[in-house]
Amino acid sequence: MDNSLIQLLNEMGAVHWLILAFGLLVAEVLSGTSYLLWPAASALIVGLVSFILPIGPEMQFLLFAIITVVLLYVGHKYIRPKVHGGEPSDLNDRARSMIGMRVKAVADFDTGVGRVHVGDTQWRARMEEGNAKSGDELRVMSVKGTTLTVVPI
Repeated sequence: MDNSLIQLLNEMGAVHWLILAFGLLVAEVLSGTSYLLWPAASALIVGLVSFILPIGPEMQFLLFAIITVVLLYVGHKYIRPKVHGGEPSDLNDRARSMIGMRVKAVADFDTGVGRVHVGDTQWRARMEEGNAKSGDELRVMSVKGTTLTVVPI
């Protein structure tokens, strides 16, 4: 059994590297982690190099290891944050989607605290300074729990 594995590794050619690259890409699509993308790219590069240059299996595996480590580092440090980073989405975050929204005071505020109408719901609201009157237009500046911080428009 051990000899068959060593024999398989010794017979690794360009086509085998391309098959490995394809298999790793399929695994990457199924996992979605982006960590398997880099070994897949390394296997593709080694496969292409093996087509062009007559290099032995030891050099192929060394090249695969070096390219994989370099691509993993570069991908994790520079590419992955750009792909997964950016502004957080407020698609499923009701509180974040309300920031900047215009709302209307339901009743007079008392000591900076009152209720506002947001869509078809009423929310507790507070003002840093002053009090709003019933019907005043306000803008949501932030959300803490179930309390909106509002300012007059």
